Amino acid sequence: MLKKFLFFVFIALAFNACASKNTYTQVNQISNSTKCSPCESANGFEAKIKGLLYVSDVGIKCCANKRTLDTSVALKKVYLHRFNDLSEEQKVLKSQNQRLFIDLKFNAVFYTYLTQELKARGIIVLDKNEANSPYVSKIDLNFISFSSNYDTLGLHSKIAGTLQISDINKNKSFTIRTKQDVQGFSDLKETNFYTHLLLKQMANKAASLISEL
Repeated sequence: MLKKFLFFVFIALAFNACASKNTYTQVNQISNSTKCSPCESANGFEAKIKGLLYVSDVGIKCCANKRTLDTSVALKKVYLHRFNDLSEEQKVLKSQNQRLFIDLKFNAVFYTYLTQELKARGIIVLDKNEANSPYVSKIDLNFISFSSNYDTLGLHSKIAGTLQISDINKNKSFTIRTKQDVQGFSDLKETNFYTHLLLKQMANKAASLISEL
């Protein structure tokens, strides 16, 4: 039992070592160089990423025409309030008979990509709503599930969360789900990188919902 625990700790530390600012840089570089696709499309997304076929239900990069600010309307302002992470026991990659822990703060990664996506859509993101304005939309998110499996075909991951958007005019809740398949995946050291991409997909979906309201 102790050996198995130490093995899990070693894997977690290895994943954590890979989770750095360099991962954000890689994801942003890939996003900038990837052909855009409508984030609202139901057609899915395919691309070659690091030489592997990457298949997902939403694009890594949304097309520019969905991000263009309509200057005829008032600027939308949002306050990113609270993002509740999953427990450590839920952040697991299953590989054959092994359970490998992913040492990554999903809420922090999601916050970073959501901020980028909202700003790209011309939305003002506030650190605080100090004036307590009822017209500033408060954004909350609760992660509710995550699954990731590695087999002979590759990596297969899914994530879901509940997005809450509230202000004086609305109080809406949405369940956001997204998934990815990385065909030919075999390097476990890249797990954090692909988890970042999954969370960026979730941020794309959330930003699209927020911008439409």
